[in-house]
Amino acid sequence: MENVVFADSWQPVFADFGLKSFDDFFDYRSRQPIEKNSRRDVATLTLGDGPDCKVFFLKRFHHPHFKDMLFTLRNFGQFCSQGAYEWKNANLLLENGIETYRPVCYGQQTKWGLETKSFFVTEKLWSTSLLDFVLQRWLELKRHQQEKIVATIAKLIRRLHDHNISLPDLFVWHIFINEDSLNKDQCQLSLIDLHRMGRNVKNRNKKIKDLGKLYWSMSPEYFDDELKDLFICAYMGDNWTGSKAALTRRIQRRANVMAKRRKLHHYYQRAKILSAR
Repeated sequence: MENVVFADSWQPVFADFGLKSFDDFFDYRSRQPIEKNSRRDVATLTLGDGPDCKVFFLKRFHHPHFKDMLFTLRNFGQFCSQGAYEWKNANLLLENGIETYRPVCYGQQTKWGLETKSFFVTEKLWSTSLLDFVLQRWLELKRHQQEKIVATIAKLIRRLHDHNISLPDLFVWHIFINEDSLNKDQCQLSLIDLHRMGRNVKNRNKKIKDLGKLYWSMSPEYFDDELKDLFICAYMGDNWTGSKAALTRRIQRRANVMAKRRKLHHYYQRAKILSAR
């Protein structure tokens, strides 16, 4: 069984370019790959030419792992395709005033009620990956600008957690920043990669894991101890129950676990890509 679900009035827009069925989207040959692994890939999808062209992100899910299916079951009480799950998660964030990519449509192919493959299409984010921003501009920023960005990140994560939302893949490279907002003395951030987002998460340990992963991904080459301390203070705000020292220890402990499991190579790899452009 196959179906495609559209947001707002997007269905006729895609139909004008021959994109109607599940296969039309999933097998669209003119997509431009961005990243790929054995179970999912992301590409840009451009429709039209010139200044009126429309650009989207297309995320495809292949042969989902059964644990991913169980994850959706735990969150919704029923099985849900990866494409549909990310669609629902993006809408949940937007409903709570948390910026992310804007959902356009999703499609799914199922057999005996279980997903075989699916996709998720969003409008292109006209923002910059925070990792790219850090590599290109961070050391040129004034101190108060760095502090504003770090504090805004922390407050955003606190808002997530206050809504009992958890992001197990919370890393610097999954945050996007609107550079134009900085020129207005603001800091607008967006979150991406929502396929493992947890709902109704009241367990504080899971939220600490989120913080620990983000803390680990903040390379000391750019985020010094004072900025990381500011991150923790801004996350706590004025209504945190518990000591700052205890929270800091727990976050650092989780970050150390990450450091033992993975090397922080994203900065080096991304810097090579940027320098080659």
